[in-house]
Amino acid sequence: MGGCYADLVTERRLDHAAEFSKAVGEFNSWRFYDCHETLEDVWRECGGKALSGDDRDELADFYQGVIKAAAGLHHVLRGNHGGAMKVLGDVPRLLEAYRPRTLGLDVDRLLADVERVIAEVRALGPEGIGEFDREQVFPLVVESGD
Repeated sequence: MGGCYADLVTERRLDHAAEFSKAVGEFNSWRFYDCHETLEDVWRECGGKALSGDDRDELADFYQGVIKAAAGLHHVLRGNHGGAMKVLGDVPRLLEAYRPRTLGLDVDRLLADVERVIAEVRALGPEGIGEFDREQVFPLVVESGD
């Protein structure tokens, strides 16, 4: 699967497995801010602030992409059109390299869901963001054993 991170070594998957599982539960309970906070610590431990090099873990962008998906939905549900568009707009760039699945997360589905929300938020515009259809809020889909 050239260029895919689905086959990361087991020990890498387990480094932050508890935090990732907790964050998925928070996201899927619509506790998007909590999810963001949980994964932000993991992202920092992965060298998230380092631009490149040995200090930056190969999963830093993955965690940041999930963080931004959570933060973007938080903005949407709070009626912050600009914040939602800015943050959600970063998700595809951050997660593209992790397709189709990483750490069990269905990245393909997450990206499709984010694109759908971006399209709706864009169509609603700043004045209509309060009319966002909450049925469009999506879960993170994680399969065990990956």
